[in-house]
Amino acid sequence: MKYCHLEVDWNIDSISKDDLPSEFCQKAVDLVDMFRRKTVNLPYECLLFFDYKTGEIIYFFVEDNLDGKIREEIYESHFKNHPVASIHNHPKGFLSAPSGKNFQILEIENEDYKLICGYDEFWILEAKGVFDESVVEEIRKKSCDIYFNSFAGDNNYLTNELYGKFLINFINNKIEDNIKLTKVRYH
Repeated sequence: MKYCHLEVDWNIDSISKDDLPSEFCQKAVDLVDMFRRKTVNLPYECLLFFDYKTGEIIYFFVEDNLDGKIREEIYESHFKNHPVASIHNHPKGFLSAPSGKNFQILEIENEDYKLICGYDEFWILEAKGVFDESVVEEIRKKSCDIYFNSFAGDNNYLTNELYGKFLINFINNKIEDNIKLTKVRYH
């Protein structure tokens, strides 16, 4: 109910079908666009799992603690027979690129896409299937190393850009072919 009553910001750029993977139906595109419009100005995170072929919502989580982070418990049995994508927001003032925790997608069989909405851009992480634990750990460690060794505590525009470029380069050029990270700018 908390999500249903969030204010919609009609002044921000919309998400179109061209911004998302071709597999997303129009209802899923509309769901992503509305999620962005509702969460763009929030100081906390929301997380939504949905079927990207039908637009059906499977799970929804809203931050409910003081640190602004989501604590969720996912029952993968609810994902069976669904092509699943998830979307969550990174509040303004935080890096918009995926964090180490966002690579949980690599451990969930039916979650094929993870979308991360930053304030002025969003990220699409595509990873179909379950990946070897060593690949998951390598990506998590590298994302943490890139951030903490280079940018910790500095969440400005340049930091966001550089962290994102390093992460895209690492994911798309150094990891298995069936994991892909892309960035879409709003402005």
